[in-house]
Amino acid sequence: MKAQFTFLSGARAGQTDVLSQPTINIGRHPQSELRFDSDRDLDVSSRHAVITTLGDMYVLRDLGSTNGTVVNGRRLTTDHVLASKDVLRFGLNGPQVEFTAIPGPVRSPAAAPPPANGTIVYGGAWVASEPTPPPPGPPATPPLRAAAPGTTTRVRVEVARQTRRLRSTAVGLFLLLMVLSGAYLWQLRVTSQRLAAQRHFLLAQVDSLMGEIDLISTGSVGLRAALDSAQAAAEDLKHRLAAAPNDAATINALRRQLDQAMRQQRTLAGAVALDVRGIAADNRDAIAIVFVEFPNHQVFTGTAFAIRSDATGGLLITNKHVVTDPNGAIATRIGVAFEGSRQNFRADLVRVSEKTDLALLRASVHRGFPTVKTLADSLRPAEVGEPVLVLGFPLGLDLAGGRDWTQSGVSATLTLGTVSRTQPELLQLDGYGAQGSSGSPVFDKYGKVIGVIYGGETGSNGRILYGVPVRFVHQLLAGQ
Repeated sequence: MKAQFTFLSGARAGQTDVLSQPTINIGRHPQSELRFDSDRDLDVSSRHAVITTLGDMYVLRDLGSTNGTVVNGRRLTTDHVLASKDVLRFGLNGPQVEFTAIPGPVRSPAAAPPPANGTIVYGGAWVASEPTPPPPGPPATPPLRAAAPGTTTRVRVEVARQTRRLRSTAVGLFLLLMVLSGAYLWQLRVTSQRLAAQRHFLLAQVDSLMGEIDLISTGSVGLRAALDSAQAAAEDLKHRLAAAPNDAATINALRRQLDQAMRQQRTLAGAVALDVRGIAADNRDAIAIVFVEFPNHQVFTGTAFAIRSDATGGLLITNKHVVTDPNGAIATRIGVAFEGSRQNFRADLVRVSEKTDLALLRASVHRGFPTVKTLADSLRPAEVGEPVLVLGFPLGLDLAGGRDWTQSGVSATLTLGTVSRTQPELLQLDGYGAQGSSGSPVFDKYGKVIGVIYGGETGSNGRILYGVPVRFVHQLLAGQ
């Protein structure tokens, strides 16, 4: 007998297999006799079921498949004897196959050979008569002993044995390769699906970011230019995310850009709560650029801000590292030039803090100079997330177009940020800073100085800044 399988659905719909093996393996595995498509018939397990012959019967057994086997609409739980026209489904929603048993040709019984000599037929039956004794023959000869196999025969047998071993090893390696290839393709598919999900998640974050920027811009005319720029950057990021391939390096790079855009949005959102123009107008004239020259004639710049003034000059705060070298040696010459001024006034070091990176300077300026509006209370704690404003010289004397500051005057840079972390001796900001920012005052939404910038996180491109809390400024002024 033979078994015929007609594919009713699935990747092989319309095809027919006729099999005569005593054991028929069913699945997506390449060595299955009844084989399904490995890429499209995914409801079928690699080794799904088996059909064995028992006399003239075909018995179907499920091999613990993932999605089960269904016969004529009923899920298979035990062995099932197949009948022609049985409809088999592999997986609850998998492909269907119709089974048909094809009987073999009917053989007529062979006529019995006539019996030995001396038989008589009676009514169609053979009846034996007395046998005639055989004629005498030559004397029997003893049987010959078989000769041992020769060398050629032994070599041929050994070669055949070794070949069978190598063939078995090759088949095993091939099966292992198929399993590893399947696992690799499955991993690629899972990774691709995960990266696609991450991209959709990032696109949703960009949409949320753009919506928040729109809400901010509705009530903030003064920040319109910065918000328009942030909106354009978010639009560009959205287009690049939508077109990005499912590549881990590309997705991670776009995620970092999205994180930066979200930090900028938080900064702009905090800036709405700041009276930026008012704070700048009240304090800008008290900001000065500091020039320092060391014994080796190297010149550096930093930022300082005035806190006290009288008819002969006044006091300014900057960083200790601005006016001293790494060995603690004090600069040979110190000068300060105030916002909008083209004149460099001489300054002297009064004292430095032993606890933090702060220094107190005195500048000799006839008729004095403007000071910052006020210092925050020494016990006033900064709050994570609160908006801040920084005034300083992050680019030193680099002016657009190569202009000379002695002709146009120095001009402080205003940047916005948010408090991202607080510790007893540290104020961390998300904002912007560069060489020359050291000594810049940090203002809260009330226009009060809450800290002094002294450095930043390496590798953050100036986006993460560190500052000294204002309580140490009070201690320095008190001579502590």
